[in-house]
Order: sequence, then C-alpha cells, then structure tokens
Amino acid sequence: MELPEFGVIVLGKRGGGIESETMAALAPLNEKLAQACQSTVTEQRLRKQRDRFQAVFDAIPEPVVNVVVEDGTEHVVHANKAFEETFVSDEKSIRGQDLNELILPESQSANTAALVKALDQGNPLKKKLQRETVTGIGHFLFSGVPVTASEQTEYLEYFGVYVNITEQKEREQTLEELYDATQDLLGKQSRQQVCTHAVETIESVLGYSAAGIHLYQRESEALEPIAVTDRIRKELGGEPAGYTDRETVVWQAYENREPVRIDDTRQFDGALPSEGTPTRSAVILPIGGHGVLITSAFEPNEFGDRDVYFLRLLSQLVEIALDRTVNEEGLKAVQAAIRDALHADTHEEMAELVLKEIPEILDLPIAGVWKYQPTNQQLQPIYHTAQAAELVGEQPAFSKGSSIAWETFTEGTTSVISDVSELDKTHNPETPIKGEITVPIGDFGILTAASTYKDSFTKLDAEILEILATNLEAIAKVIDSRQDIDLLDQVIARILRHNVRNKLTPILSYANTIIDETEEPISEHAQQIVDNCEQLEQTSVHAREMREVVKNRDQMATVSLGPAVRTAATAVDEEFPDGELISHIEGTPDVTAHPQLGIAIRHLIRNGFEHNDNATPRVETVVRQQPEGPTIEISDNGPGIDPYELKVLDEHGESALKHGSGVGLWIIDRVIEYSGATIEFETTDGTTASITFGGPLHVQN
Repeated sequence: MELPEFGVIVLGKRGGGIESETMAALAPLNEKLAQACQSTVTEQRLRKQRDRFQAVFDAIPEPVVNVVVEDGTEHVVHANKAFEETFVSDEKSIRGQDLNELILPESQSANTAALVKALDQGNPLKKKLQRETVTGIGHFLFSGVPVTASEQTEYLEYFGVYVNITEQKEREQTLEELYDATQDLLGKQSRQQVCTHAVETIESVLGYSAAGIHLYQRESEALEPIAVTDRIRKELGGEPAGYTDRETVVWQAYENREPVRIDDTRQFDGALPSEGTPTRSAVILPIGGHGVLITSAFEPNEFGDRDVYFLRLLSQLVEIALDRTVNEEGLKAVQAAIRDALHADTHEEMAELVLKEIPEILDLPIAGVWKYQPTNQQLQPIYHTAQAAELVGEQPAFSKGSSIAWETFTEGTTSVISDVSELDKTHNPETPIKGEITVPIGDFGILTAASTYKDSFTKLDAEILEILATNLEAIAKVIDSRQDIDLLDQVIARILRHNVRNKLTPILSYANTIIDETEEPISEHAQQIVDNCEQLEQTSVHAREMREVVKNRDQMATVSLGPAVRTAATAVDEEFPDGELISHIEGTPDVTAHPQLGIAIRHLIRNGFEHNDNATPRVETVVRQQPEGPTIEISDNGPGIDPYELKVLDEHGESALKHGSGVGLWIIDRVIEYSGATIEFETTDGTTASITFGGPLHVQN
C-alpha cells in the first residue's frame, strides 16, 4: 500500500490468502499511516526551513529582531546575536520583553501606533532613528518588514533591521561644524588670524588638543610656528621652535606636497624632528606652498581614515584662506608702496622706497631692481635689499647674452625658476641662489626676487610682483615726465627771471634817455616803448606767479582771511596813491586754501584800480562770515568789468589768455579753484567780486 511522499507498506502472509475482513480493515489503517507519514515529512521540511532561517537570521551582521505587536505593545519573539550584542547589556533572555523598554532612550516616546499604521498595508518601512545601545545613544537606519497584517490575525508581526549609521551621522555633524568654522576661516583678514582659527577648529571640532601650523619663511628658510594650541606649549614648556632640518618628515611632507600619517613614532622608520618628542602618533599635512599643518597625539594609533579625511579637508580650506589673505595683504602692500613711490624724484629713490616696504610684507628678503641703460645696452642695478647685498655682494650688470634677466627683459614675460641648477647655460654653480622670479618692468628694466631654497616661489608670488612691476613702469614714466617738466620749468624761470629782465633794463634806460633828449613825435614813440617794456616786465611777473600757482596746485594751507586781505591791500595801496582803499574786516575766519590766495586777492584789488576811469577810483574790501561760509568781497566804482573778459573763468585753458586782462583773471580763477572756493562777479554799479569758502573741508573751526 502506497504511503504518499514516504514509501509503501507491504503485508504478507505465509500460506493461504488474506481474509476479506483483514483487507477491509487495512484501507483506513493505510490512510492513517499515510497521513502520519505526510505529517512527519512536513515537520522535517519545516524543521529544515526553520534551521536554515535561523542560520540566516543569526548570520546577518546587522541587528535583527522578530517582533509581534499585540494590544499596542511590541514583544520580542526572537533576536539575532548582533542585536543582543548591540542593545542588550546582560545575558538575560529578551524573548517576550517590550522592545521599546529595551532599546528606546528615555528622552523619546514610543510611537508604536504610527509603526503599525505604516506596516499594516504590508509594505516595508524605512526610517532614521536613535536607540539606546550598550555604549550609549546610537543612530540607526531602521527597516521594518511586515510578516502578517493585523487584518488577517489579531496581531501584527514584523522583522526589524537596524543598520548602524552613527559614524555617518557623526561625520555629517562634523562636516556641518567644519562648514560653520570655514565661514569664519575664510573671513579672516591676516595669515595669523587664519592659522589661529584653524588650530582652534582642530581642537574644538575634531577633538585634538595638540595641533599647530608652521609657515615657510624665506628670510629664516625655516618652517616657523605661527599658531599652536596650548597643549603644545605645555608639553614643550614654551613656544615651539621652527623646523630647519630638511631631512625630517615635516620637510618631506612640505616639499613633496603629500600628507604623512604616523601611527606610532617608536616604530616609524623616517626622520622625526626630535627624537625625544612625547608624540606617539601624528598627521602632517602640507598647506600648498604656505607650510604644514601638524596634528599630534600622545598615544599610538590615534588617527583613523576618518580623522585624516577631515584634517585634509581643513588643510585645503586653510590653503584657500591663506591664498586669499596673502593676495590681499600683498595687494595692500603694493598699493602702499606705490603711493610712497609716486613721491620719488628719481628712479633710484623709487626702487629704494618700494624695496624697503615690499620684501618684509611679501617675505621677499632677496630682491632688486635693474634699469636698462640704452647707452651701453645693459641692465644696471639701481637698488637691492640689504640681504641681497649680504648674500651676493656687488650686484652684476646684465648684457645681451645668456642670462635669465636679459631674456626676461627682451621677451617681456615673467620667469619663475624653481631650481636654477637645472639651467645648464645660465647657471653659476657658485651662486647661493637656488630659485628666483624675474619680472619685466616694461622698457624700464626688471624686478627680481630670489631665494636660497629651491621651489620657494608660488604662482601667487609671481602675480603680485607682476602687479608691482606694472605700477613701477608707470611711476618711472611719471618720474621721467616730472623731471622733464622740472627742467623746462627751471629753464623758463631762468629766462623770465634773468634774460627778460636783463634785456628790459637797458631798453628802458635807452627809451627814457630818448624821452629826455628828444621832442615829439620821437619822445612819444619812446614813451610807448617804455609802456610796452613795463607791460612785458609785468607779464614776466605774472608768468612767475602762474608757475607758482600751478606748481603748488595740490598744496593747501591754513589762511586767516583778515590778515591776508590786509596784507594784500597794503601792497596794492602803495601802487595807487591817488586811489581810495577801504577795508572792513568783520571777522577773521581761518580757511583751508591754496598758499597763493594772497596773490589772487592782490589781483582783484589791483584790477579795481587799473581799469577804473572814475576821477577818484575807490576799492572797498570786506571780510565777513556769511551763512554760506566765510566771504571776501572786493568792490570798485569803475565802469564794471567787460563780460567778454569774464569768459576766462569758463575757459580755464591757454585760450583764456587771449583776453585783455586774462592773465590776472586766470591766476584768480586757478587759485580759487584749487582752494575749493567759488567766485562771483556783479557788474551793475562797478564790479563786485565775491569769494566764498563753503563746506567743512575748507573752513577751520
């Protein structure tokens, strides 16, 4: 008889047949045996499946728990080993315990109803949450997978998988804190501020109390400490020294621009800066061409991949911030040096002014300027820093041939040499110079910065020096123009002062002799000669006055208006003894004005007499304080100045001098303009000129 999925049962009898009664009884027995066999097979299969499931369940590396939800309570049915190791601190059985009481932090409340609602539809649920672990609060990505829905049974069963994302969460939080610190870092205004904030960030955000930043200084040729934590000072008993030994791991990290991680200094086979260092592990990171960031610990193996990642990220941000601050500080230094150099009278003075300020700020102690001399076709040194003189001695001149300086000058392109020993044709094996930047100054010459250490200069150094060189070229042209103008000014002054006066003196003498010894019409012609000579002499005086006015156009002085008007009136009064000069000084305010203001006042008073056809010419001067500002009024009783003459006040240039009294008005107009004042003319009854000094820039309290 067949036993389905199990086998068969065979019954036999020795001799004779099987009775019909027995045969009838075997049918129900066979059915029961078949059912029993099927149950056994099913049980074996289920046992194998349970064993396989249990093996898989326990083998999952993440914490997994089987939960049944009854009456709003999550009961643990089964949990794998990873779950127990993560969440259970003792060896007690957790079967049947409330899952929330087991792993939910006290600061959070259970949300079973929301979980049931989400899983009730038979769909998986994923959610980030915090749970209490044996080591503290952890962050997990929870995945809930329903087994049975509450609609089919009186309870809900699910499997919960907890993927630990604590490290990821901490990494995200650290990145957020680094981001906030970076905003402050990139806003710092100096290298010192950037580096100080960086080591403070390492301590406060990354949790390492021993950190420092060392920047390369060309003057000392060392990696000098610029910012360190207090822990470093405490361990060393003071400020750390600079790193000068280029065979050590610190210099190797800087030169190779590659990070170095030391897990245990006692087993490190490289050269440490100090054999007696208390440091047992460290991370040394280059900060571009600026220097190195060193983070240490006093126990071995303190730095993992995550730590190195964050430190590298910070070092890159520090490099960006230092690039910006160095660039800004360099540009400010260039601007300040250029402002000073603009006052130089010679090219040598220009170079000296620049090279006394720039090298210290830009850390370029070895620098010099060469000027091209077309007479001998050479680049001649005109000024160099003290350290350049100490290092090289007398600076060489460069002629046409194989030299970086000459090639840079003729080609007009900047040359950055990382290692001069690699230049076979132009290298001098005896020179202490290892690296240099040479920048052309247009047709003027070259600017050079050098170092006794190779790979010393960055692209940023070259860019700043190029900006400086461009400005030096412009200043050199200004100096050349100024020297030409000064020479012309001296020549004109000499001609006006000596030649014209020397020629006029005998002409006047001869003309006066003719007047005395001849009669009309010859004497009348001679008188015209005298009049013209006197006008020419006056023109010479005016020209000298114009020269002084324009020459001092940028100069300002404090002028007391009362004394200034009195002095001018006294000088003019002596020239016109038949005229009447009246002065009313109602106040003596001080103003900021052109130093030749008195000349303008004298011209206005003199014009009131010279062009006055009244029988009794009269000029009146008044100084008073008006609401608009201190005012000088000069009035006469003449016919009133011709409007045509006043056009000089609109024209300003050389064409203004074609007017009859244009020179005097031109001088008046320029002095008033340079003084920041205004002048107005009223010609109804005679002429009244009003000079007003307005605004806080021109009135002295």
